Amino acid sequence: MTRRLVMCGGGSLAVEIATFLRDLDAGERGDDVLVTDVVSPGAGRAVDLTAVCGNAFTTHADIASVVAKEAKQFIVCIGDPVVRHTVYVEIVRLGLTLARIVHPRAYISPSAVIGDGAIVYPGVFIGPFAQVGENVLLNAQVVIGHDARLDDSVVLSPSARLCGHAVCGTAAFLGTGASILPNVSLGAYSKLTAGSVLSRSVGDGFLMHGNPAAGRHMYRVPTDEAT
Repeated sequence: MTRRLVMCGGGSLAVEIATFLRDLDAGERGDDVLVTDVVSPGAGRAVDLTAVCGNAFTTHADIASVVAKEAKQFIVCIGDPVVRHTVYVEIVRLGLTLARIVHPRAYISPSAVIGDGAIVYPGVFIGPFAQVGENVLLNAQVVIGHDARLDDSVVLSPSARLCGHAVCGTAAFLGTGASILPNVSLGAYSKLTAGSVLSRSVGDGFLMHGNPAAGRHMYRVPTDEAT
């Protein structure tokens, strides 16, 4: 059965995701996935997306203009966690179906839980009893330790690491190679910069940098959630 997919976002991240749709395992192989629509306010990389997908698709400025939305699955192809979460909230509000894309070369423990709308790149490791929320983006070589928890719309850059029982709040962001130590929490909408190591828990809206990471409250935390 062919899945009809709507990509929300038409930039470089969408191109990356489109390139490994064909690698998905049995039942979710690329020849079973058809990108029918791309939602992007600008031109983005439409030419490259068309070449990678191998078919033409319809472009839209917003989700509302997608035809036959109820028969399609939606995936958010946006790297900014705040924008990503905003689009996710809209999809949930409209009662639409989220796709989940897990690359076959990722390792997922049988006891781990992965939410709808999550994107898991090749080389990712997700350990026992880890909880990965909806609309989470895990880039290549990310490590999620046992019993770690990622809330909705978290974005982890390549080679980021969460140790056992670590927590990332809604729409939190880890830069390339950043790490959260065991039993440490990064609050909602907080950011841990590339290569930094978080050794103590911080609340919502913090920007943290260094090893050990230090920082300050910087971001206003949105209040409009999907629930």
